[in-house]
Amino acid sequence: MSLDLFPRGMLQPDHGFRFSVDSLLLSVFITPKYRSMVQDLGCGCGVVGLGLLLANTEKEVRLLGVDNDPEMVTCAMQNSKRLGLEHMTQFLHMSAAEIITSRSINPESMDLVLINPPYRRPGTGRIPENKSKKAATFVPDTGLEDFFKAAFFALKNKGKAGIVYPASRLNELLSGLDFYQLRPKRILPVQGRLERPASLVLVQAVKNAGREMVLLPPLVLYDSQNQLTREAGNLCPYLKSNPVRNHKPTGR
Repeated sequence: MSLDLFPRGMLQPDHGFRFSVDSLLLSVFITPKYRSMVQDLGCGCGVVGLGLLLANTEKEVRLLGVDNDPEMVTCAMQNSKRLGLEHMTQFLHMSAAEIITSRSINPESMDLVLINPPYRRPGTGRIPENKSKKAATFVPDTGLEDFFKAAFFALKNKGKAGIVYPASRLNELLSGLDFYQLRPKRILPVQGRLERPASLVLVQAVKNAGREMVLLPPLVLYDSQNQLTREAGNLCPYLKSNPVRNHKPTGR
């Protein structure tokens, strides 16, 4: 198993979306149970799901990655093989909306669903010329709902969903999850620096659970010297491959 390839050696399309800190944080936010079935919904090059597998090698977790970009799916398959994880993974070319009608995925078959959805609304900011990058960056009007529906469909009763999303749109995320019976249970705000507002939130939701939730202490990624904090490195060792901050902490 070539662990030194993760995350810096991950294959990605030359002109498509590039994963960032948000994906790495999501990969370690929720610890799966022994022999869990995990779905990486909108898997891209596979970084979230593969990161989870590498962090839980003793638990015999199996991963199903789904993405609507065939080039991303190809990269995810290649990355899985390069990491020696191909016997634990499967990747499908499919959109979130197609999951419910597809016969490839059974209802209530997953213990955990991981979601790193497109963040930006059309009309906000510069639109990438590359179609793949555009699709991974801008969420269509029904895009989030498709992810929530697909997660509810695939999850077992009381199964968990893990989502990373911009903190500035937390109300949108929580209301959407709640509408689709994915009850938020743990929320972790993520700050790039201590003096800055949270830029990301990591949310753990549970299908058909009660409404009580816990707001965790914020995670600060970098100190005043732009060095990775001990807390961030302990939670997500993958961040240690880039210990000096030289980019924004969100990737979408």
